[in-house]
Amino acid sequence: MTTLNKDQLQDLREEFIEFKINEMTSEDMASYIRDIMIHDVNVLNKEELEYEINSYDDNLYEILEDYVTDTVGSYTALQEFIHDRREQW
Repeated sequence: MTTLNKDQLQDLREEFIEFKINEMTSEDMASYIRDIMIHDVNVLNKEELEYEINSYDDNLYEILEDYVTDTVGSYTALQEFIHDRREQW
């Protein structure tokens, strides 16, 4: 068995990751990214989550909070927000 030095071991890791990425579908990548992002936000308390969402967009926390609490008109507000953001792209 070959003994790898520290740099070779890191190269092996990176080559393996490149190999896996090259074989992933768009759906596989989206699922993987979603899992990582969910893990990242699952450790946040409400205040930290609010800060994270507001850092992404100043208006998004209020819109999402209304949506998840089933506030009247929240679905329409969310759809309008999504539409407006897509218009910015």
